[in-house]
Amino acid sequence: MAVITPPSSPPVPHFGRFELRQLLSRSLAATTWRAMDPRLQHEVVLCVPRAQPRPPHDLEAWHQDVQAAARLKHPRLVDVLEISIQDGWPFVSAHRGASVSLIERLAAGPTPTLVEMIGWMVDVLEGLAYAHEAGVAHRDLGLHNVLIDPNGRAGVAGLGVGFMADVPGKPKANAGLQQQRAAAEHDVLMAGLLMYRLLAGSPALDDPDLCSAAQRVGREIVRLPWSATQPVPDTLRAIVNRSTDRQQRQRYLNARTLLAALQGWIKTNEQESGGPLALLIDRLNTVGSLPSRPRMGRAFSQSLGKDNLRVDDIVDVIARDPGLVWELLRSVNTVRFQTGISDDRVTTITRSVVLMGQLGLRNVASVLRPWPGALAAAESKATSDAPTPPAQAALENELRRTCIAGHIARLLAPFSISDEEALVAAISQRLGHLLVRYHFPDEAAQIDRLMQPGPPPDATSPPTPGMNMEAAAGAVLGVDMEELSIAVMRYWGMDDKLLQAARPLNKSSPVRRPDDGGEMLRAVASLANELTMAVGAEPTRLQAQVNHCFTRYARALGLSFKDCQEALETSIRLVDAPVTPAKAG
Repeated sequence: MAVITPPSSPPVPHFGRFELRQLLSRSLAATTWRAMDPRLQHEVVLCVPRAQPRPPHDLEAWHQDVQAAARLKHPRLVDVLEISIQDGWPFVSAHRGASVSLIERLAAGPTPTLVEMIGWMVDVLEGLAYAHEAGVAHRDLGLHNVLIDPNGRAGVAGLGVGFMADVPGKPKANAGLQQQRAAAEHDVLMAGLLMYRLLAGSPALDDPDLCSAAQRVGREIVRLPWSATQPVPDTLRAIVNRSTDRQQRQRYLNARTLLAALQGWIKTNEQESGGPLALLIDRLNTVGSLPSRPRMGRAFSQSLGKDNLRVDDIVDVIARDPGLVWELLRSVNTVRFQTGISDDRVTTITRSVVLMGQLGLRNVASVLRPWPGALAAAESKATSDAPTPPAQAALENELRRTCIAGHIARLLAPFSISDEEALVAAISQRLGHLLVRYHFPDEAAQIDRLMQPGPPPDATSPPTPGMNMEAAAGAVLGVDMEELSIAVMRYWGMDDKLLQAARPLNKSSPVRRPDDGGEMLRAVASLANELTMAVGAEPTRLQAQVNHCFTRYARALGLSFKDCQEALETSIRLVDAPVTPAKAG
């Protein structure tokens, strides 16, 4: 009788002493395994460069990179256990412990939530930012070398291991700052592709190798699909799409800026202590809300030095300074509600002046910082060619445009609503823009760049359009300007009808006749701000914008083309007129 020999188990593959248990990835830059190290008696992550660095120069440069990476200590960077060579192939083993790779986590389930995925990306970017600032790039970021620990936190393994001839910023014996910067930008692009993979549920360009896909971005368009595994908020979608934009100049060029955008989005979606207000609360408490406009603080102080001030005249001075308007309204509402004086909120400059009195107005003047406030530190950077720093010039222009919008609303307000409430409503629609320009000038400059048109893709095509304001703000801050304005106004105790009016009407939808005073206030404020888009335009475009506004609002508000044109011209003259103190009665 024949003896049946049971089939033998296939031999376990080895790499030197390491028992290779699972191939996690074979990318263009590296091969990554889950492996057992018999010497340590536990599993490790084993990373081997895909191309064999040739001695002496390539191998020496590779060793320098991985040794520099091994010296880095950061909670979001996985510890390196060993750097060595096996059969002519250099390798790195990294601590695995109880963590699992992201590719294993997604395969095992359950499907991670949106907050979990973005939390992982924040962890990854914190580690990358730390490494980049130490001059070390990853070059092979992907699902295979992001480890999730039992607490749900992510760490990055395989730093510096990847090597191939045409990876941007590949190791060189004399690699300089330019190569380091290129390698860091390549990492950030791969981080964007990793975020795309998590949110879309499938790889961008149907290429699971992020290193390979990153080389195709630019020649091919990568946009987060609307058929993602779960709904993606617009601001988060803008962040993801910017991180993989076809134009390099539109992308996040360092890990810190992408990290800041994601952290902003997270704060926006947190409860109570978070939200858009969390971005500004510390700054508002330390440096105030806004500075006084140039020369306005002096005029206001001189006015307060006079006896028998006429209320109308002091109101006219205040109305030309948005920072003063907000500080006055914030002060009067805070005082009244802290002391329980009244259940109603103050919504006009006149009533604020009457309630505060001359002593209260002096207190407001002492709190408001003179121009340029917290931006004064930037003056040292000015040169003879640019005496006004860009951040100051941009804020001054935004304050002027906001004043013009307020005066337009005041002039066009129908008898059914207060002209001063119309002014406050109009400037409330620009509050978020002002706060970002003042408190986050670098981020404001990024938003401006994203809104600029880019070069055409070819000689026969028109320029590539830039982002709109909403998408650009979301991509940089992770916050919608409208929500930022409303959150700050709510924090200051503003009336609900002003909060309602702070939301501009949708520019792509028809304007309907307002049903009540609150809707009328919102419509007038929206018209005023849309008219300011004509400020500074050449005559033909100015007339076209005024006509566009008239066409949109004529039926809803009962206005003529002449009403719109005269309100714009008059408001510009009022705002640009020389500043003089209020007269005494």
